[in-house]
Amino acid sequence: MPEGLAELRARISEDLEILAYPTPDWVSPRAAPNGSIALDCAIIGGGQYGLTLAAGLRRERVGRIAVFDAAPQGLEGPWRSFARMAMLRTPKTLTGTELGIPSLSFRAWWEAQHGRAGWEAMFRIPRTAWMDYLDWLRATLDLPVRNRWALIALEPVEGGALLRLRFATPEGEQTIHAATCILATGAAGSGGYAIPAEVAERVPAERLVHANDSFDVARFAGQRIAVLGAGASGFDTAAAALRAGARAAAVCFRRASLPGANPRRWMENAGFLAQYVALPDARKWGYMRHLLSIGQGPPKPTYDDAIALPGFSLHAKLAMDSLTCANGTISLRCGDQTLQADALVVATGLRVNLADRPELAAVAAHAALWEDRFQPAPGQESAALGRFPYLDQHGAFTERHPGTAPWLDRVLTITRGAVLSLGPVSASNSGMKYTAPRLIEGVKRRLLLDQEEQDWAAFLGQDHAELPIPTAEPIR
Repeated sequence: MPEGLAELRARISEDLEILAYPTPDWVSPRAAPNGSIALDCAIIGGGQYGLTLAAGLRRERVGRIAVFDAAPQGLEGPWRSFARMAMLRTPKTLTGTELGIPSLSFRAWWEAQHGRAGWEAMFRIPRTAWMDYLDWLRATLDLPVRNRWALIALEPVEGGALLRLRFATPEGEQTIHAATCILATGAAGSGGYAIPAEVAERVPAERLVHANDSFDVARFAGQRIAVLGAGASGFDTAAAALRAGARAAAVCFRRASLPGANPRRWMENAGFLAQYVALPDARKWGYMRHLLSIGQGPPKPTYDDAIALPGFSLHAKLAMDSLTCANGTISLRCGDQTLQADALVVATGLRVNLADRPELAAVAAHAALWEDRFQPAPGQESAALGRFPYLDQHGAFTERHPGTAPWLDRVLTITRGAVLSLGPVSASNSGMKYTAPRLIEGVKRRLLLDQEEQDWAAFLGQDHAELPIPTAEPIR
């Protein structure tokens, strides 16, 4: 019989108590300029990483924390907005959100409701179940998340000892001060996605969407759609549109054939995931450049699902300069075929460019990029990789010009832009087991260094008495 969620909650309380060592609070409070007590850490983004980092910091006795998310409660991350896959792309055995506590894992949550047989019968985690699990994790651990708080500016307080964060909220603009900040704002958090200008100029806005936009695929009922891009999101959108009643869905891509290899699965081993940061810059660059050069198709289950649907088709050698729209019909050429569609979905991926994030203007003005720190060998250049931020081993930004912005190590990030510095899968749930503790240690490091002198004085100023040493009697 399934254990039940009530029994699981009791087991979690016991596990947390057993693993609570060390228990003393250790972070000294600090006053903000407005008279409030500053947060030890502000986490921007309430998705899977934001919740995991909040839980991990609290276990490490970093108590003054808050998580801020621009979305309404329940819509954090992609799982109920623009993600359209039926199940996660990673193996169901992935871990990380539970931070080493089995009773907090997805598997424990699932088995508490469906039993061991239910777990064994599952192939991969259903997308909506993953979000249900994250909701449960947030509620069970009573994590301090503030929804509909959108970051509009992050900047240092004069002197650089604190950060000032300004948010747009339903109650108006709010200001929060924090000693550190983690940006856990998802794949688009260090740049974004955009419809290429050459596409936007030729196709009317009402016939054009990006796969990362939130929209109801039922809008395509009875239509022919063309999808630009043959990655997982392109396949997911095509399949979802067909199930919603689209007449046809043509997935188009520029390469001569669909990328069939996925070496990211090879990277999912304890050595690579945990110690990628120790590799020399040239090797990191080599791994990422190779991945970009070969591209990435959809996972096999996604591919198998899509090609089995009536109306699905796959087309190589897309000629972008052939794209036109006249009289409500979109035409484009793929190889020796000319396709026609009623609507166009752009699924060409994400870009990394801190300058595209206005809320990070102060960071972008001073943060080092890979192009500032690394010169690739001839033939290995990549303008796209050069724009990735050059982070330290804990995921903190570094200064472009030493001494000009020492406050940058207070800002850490686990977004798409982190993957060149921290590892190709570090920002996904498959890398969380190793990346989340790394970020947590980065926050602790900064907080401890902030109070180094205060701790030293406390160490010397206390008597630390432990044994009741009796006073010696005088000799008579």
